[in-house]
Amino acid sequence: MNLPLFNESTGFTILIVYGLVAFALTYWYSRGYNDTKTSFLVARRELGTFQGSLSVAAAWLWAPGLFISTQQAYVNGLVGHFWFCLGNFLTLGLFAYFAYRLREQFPEGFTFSGFIKEKFSKRVQNIYIVEMIVLATCAFAINLLAGSKTLEILTGIPYTYTALAMALIALTYSFRTGLKATVVTEVFKILVVWTGVILIVPAVIYVAGGWDTVVAGLGGARGDGASIIGTERAWVVFATFGITAFLGHLGGPWGDNSFYQRAFAIRKASVLKSFIIAAFVFGIIPVMMGLLGYVAAGSGMEIPGNMVGTTNAIVIANFLPAWASIFFVFLVFAGLIAILDSQFSSVANMTGHDIYNKYKSKVDDKTVIKYARTAMVILAVAGFLITQIPGITLLYIFLFFATLRAAVWLPSLIAIVKPKLLTEQGMFYGMGTAIVVGVPMFVYGKLAKSLPYTFSGTIIAIFGSAVLVLAISKWKKTSQNS
Repeated sequence: MNLPLFNESTGFTILIVYGLVAFALTYWYSRGYNDTKTSFLVARRELGTFQGSLSVAAAWLWAPGLFISTQQAYVNGLVGHFWFCLGNFLTLGLFAYFAYRLREQFPEGFTFSGFIKEKFSKRVQNIYIVEMIVLATCAFAINLLAGSKTLEILTGIPYTYTALAMALIALTYSFRTGLKATVVTEVFKILVVWTGVILIVPAVIYVAGGWDTVVAGLGGARGDGASIIGTERAWVVFATFGITAFLGHLGGPWGDNSFYQRAFAIRKASVLKSFIIAAFVFGIIPVMMGLLGYVAAGSGMEIPGNMVGTTNAIVIANFLPAWASIFFVFLVFAGLIAILDSQFSSVANMTGHDIYNKYKSKVDDKTVIKYARTAMVILAVAGFLITQIPGITLLYIFLFFATLRAAVWLPSLIAIVKPKLLTEQGMFYGMGTAIVVGVPMFVYGKLAKSLPYTFSGTIIAIFGSAVLVLAISKWKKTSQNS
């Protein structure tokens, strides 16, 4: 492998240039933009279909979309790639209807946890706040880790320095105008990613031997993953990865405040269209990135286990000249920094509107923004520290937080569509039990490499939450009627 592609000075130059461009864009676009609570947290609720759809797509474009899609195609072949992409594509389209319903019911809202407080209670709201902040921290960390590891491969810069640089770049411009800055850079970044994918993936396929190489790699590195159903390998991949990835993605937006924040920031008439368009804008990216995994398998590349998370970077480094790989470097930063600033805005949104307001009945906009910015800094520090844990991997973080966010999926859906079916006690004890039991069981299963625990933890967290919420709610209503 001809790595690294660049020296450290070139790598730092790329970081600095990208940071300056992002900051210049936000500074120029936000001239004359007044810092009010509504502008900082939900961009004045004035995002149109173009900005809204690209912002939603960028918020959904995180490390797994760029890296795990390629990893799964290489390691598990078509079956792994299929289960990863299916939920990724469907989820935004399905969420569109519920985002619109939420906006209809809560037109002046800022957060979903605020909606939950209005419908149920503060303690149910607390479950959502804790879940969403943990999720935001994990999402921040996984993208820092993916970006920094990739840059280490390409430039030789130790990932600790690149992780720190990425966090600081995103913090610098997000700190200025909150969600407005985030949206501006997200539009720019999704366009960069699209350009990179269109240019890079076909070029790699051509150099590697054409479509025959892709077809030869459909089975993955082992050669037995070309069938989605009907084989032992297909079942193992589905049980150990597919069900968690599919359901975790399908329920992804429900536990992530980034998407609720955009539902409140997009003009009401554009909410439905924005999320549907975003599904197509995003969906093509993991599909295309997966092709690089097939190229790796089809060309007989042997990638060490500790490096499979960056398979796409390795493939590009081996088939394209160094100057062409610069496109990929910018693609990585565009995609991953987009989710960093999304999580900054998400945590700022919850802190400024929900957490601080729990203790202060009257707060001015200036104070809200101050605490929101403080939350951004804390998130940056926490996410960075997670990337420094020895042995931490992209896949384990992804599977953990996919299970966590999916635990609130079905209860949240019911709360929007049929809130009368639920009670405060049902929401609190049902979701709380599913999270406390299911998520630790899943984590233990992954650490112990136990399929029964991993599978059971996933099912309990996702479906157990809905069953418990509905059962306890019905019992409580029956008891009250009696």
